Amino acid sequence: MIGELDRREFMKGVIVQTGALAALSLRGEAQSKPGGIPPVAFRIASPHWMTDERFQALLDFFARRPGAVDELVFFTSSTTAHLPLDEIERRAARLQAIFPRVREQGMQAGLNVAATIGQIEEDLGHSLKTSWQRVMDPSGKVSLGSYCPSHPELIEYIRKVYATLAAAGPDFIWIDDDVRLIAHAPVDYTCFCDLCVRQFSEQVGTRFTRETLVAAFDAGSLEERLHLRREWLEHNRRVIDNLLKNLEEATHKVRPGLPLGLMTGDRFYEGYGFDRWAKTLAGPGQAPVRWRPGGGFYSDERPLELVGKANDIGRQVSALPPQVQTIQSEVENFPYQLLRKSKQTTVLEAAAEMAAGTTGATFNVLGMYAEPLEEYIPMFDQIAESRPFYEALQSALGRSMARGIWPAWNHDIFSAANPDGSWLSNPKLPFFKAYVLGEIGIPLCYHPGGCTATALAGSTVFAFRQEQLREMFSGGVLMDAEAWSAMKRLGLETWTGVSGLGDVDRDATEVFAKHPLNGRFEGWSRDCRQSFWHERAHNLEFQDGRVETVAKMADYAGHDLGPCMTAYTNELGGRVVVLGYFPWSQIHGLAKSSQMKAVCAWLSGGHLPAFAESFEKVVLWCRDGAKGKKAVVALNASFDPVQNLALQIFTKETHFACAGPKAGRRRIAGERLATSPGHVRVVIEHLAPWSMQLLLEDPA
Repeated sequence: MIGELDRREFMKGVIVQTGALAALSLRGEAQSKPGGIPPVAFRIASPHWMTDERFQALLDFFARRPGAVDELVFFTSSTTAHLPLDEIERRAARLQAIFPRVREQGMQAGLNVAATIGQIEEDLGHSLKTSWQRVMDPSGKVSLGSYCPSHPELIEYIRKVYATLAAAGPDFIWIDDDVRLIAHAPVDYTCFCDLCVRQFSEQVGTRFTRETLVAAFDAGSLEERLHLRREWLEHNRRVIDNLLKNLEEATHKVRPGLPLGLMTGDRFYEGYGFDRWAKTLAGPGQAPVRWRPGGGFYSDERPLELVGKANDIGRQVSALPPQVQTIQSEVENFPYQLLRKSKQTTVLEAAAEMAAGTTGATFNVLGMYAEPLEEYIPMFDQIAESRPFYEALQSALGRSMARGIWPAWNHDIFSAANPDGSWLSNPKLPFFKAYVLGEIGIPLCYHPGGCTATALAGSTVFAFRQEQLREMFSGGVLMDAEAWSAMKRLGLETWTGVSGLGDVDRDATEVFAKHPLNGRFEGWSRDCRQSFWHERAHNLEFQDGRVETVAKMADYAGHDLGPCMTAYTNELGGRVVVLGYFPWSQIHGLAKSSQMKAVCAWLSGGHLPAFAESFEKVVLWCRDGAKGKKAVVALNASFDPVQNLALQIFTKETHFACAGPKAGRRRIAGERLATSPGHVRVVIEHLAPWSMQLLLEDPA
């Protein structure tokens, strides 16, 4: 063990030795290529840097492709267990010695702190031994691998950890995604320890115990429940903010200006306080702040989850303030077994996440142990070969806004989960359902600023104030019957055109009515087989004669079961479509997908930024572009190649630069459409299965 005197001497020595490195590191942050934002980083497990022999083998591995990688990020530990301070110091000294060797190869060298709060109960036998308070769930159960972030003992320990690591001279420090209040196995929602409950009681002015607080979340009127739940989300935001404030102070006291980065997933239960947390991490000195948004996609057994993760990341990026520019998604192949996730999937994932909003990628794809890296060479080579495409995406998109249909959510969305049931018992967030629209060639957005129309699903309505709902319904809204029921409970159903719902619980099919939104598909049917995929359908009662029938239901004998889809222009001037029959599932047929594209275009007032005119499983991201040039990224989310993919793009330009991971830049011409004012038809001749193309306005 290192004594207290030795510890002080260690810190003093490291600070002196690294003082000159601080300015160099900050210059590196500003000069990383291209445009100051590093597009490619790799995370490195601790066994690869703990010994000289293994570390040299790691450097040799990256030397195969000079310039392909901008940064190496070194895990402080190979597990998520908290380490004793003397072990942190030993590792900091080792890292200080190897950082210059990384820089000599033209890469920056950063740290990734493996345990701040803690992840799960892992390697407890070799972890920090204390009696400090662990995170506690609503029932009083704790996770032995994760400490309560409100307790002063953990905060003091974390201050020492980050100060020690900052003194080792990294170019930046990443805070891992254990800084969260959910999913600390074996517990889920936290923290309900005595201190956290007491702090919350002081916040709201009501004295609670753990038991009475948990009961209060589900008691009283809807308004009372929502209010208390929102207050708890605010409490969670404060807990994390206070932890980040302390580690920021400790870090910047040792290394003023050192960039700090936070890794996140969707942080609904934590209150999604990204703007606040980013400001806190910058500190009074306004140090650069990084972000690493992530999500679960560890194998390509379910390929479409690649798109789901990109959407998760798009939401996270949309919650960040504009000054956060270095945003590297985590492309993680844990547990790093190469046959679980292909090279093609890995490089495509990074590109999709850039299309959704990131400015680079951190690849967490190498092995966890000090074993030869030869098996990873083909993976590394393909990442290196994809770098020019990543640079093209970064240059074209930057931090520009995504535009399209907005599946509505906000930082209080979690308060609306299970509005009439047990809040923290398997909570449901129905807004996710609306992302299915992106699978049929309709572009989505992640922030209301990019919204051309809003998709409202179920209890999502309760997350918004009345003035926010008024703004939505003054534009275009696509909503399901459950969202209509929520609007009725708030007394706002007149904005929808529907006055009541009927229930049809079996044997209903959808039949397209004679309506302009259906075009040539009048009379076509969609049978979602309630007997197989049970979901209650609803016939819709009209509020007045201005409500139009877009679709109705019929049973298997052809008997009319009433309207199930309506279109309405309300008193606010907004356009509203209510869906009563399988609104967010089984929409992948020709007739239904065509109808939904027409519906979204109508709700957008003709300003939907693009859509796939072709009947193909294509995902589109439409961005404002980094330099005022609109961009569209098209992903073929199918195993079938697409020939002559026709896109309609809302633009004044008729020419586009087109590029892909394996195709050089080329210029293609679009055709202006007399039948769709403001739109240009652009045809991509070939889009291979699970591949991507970037289209960028290219004026003559």
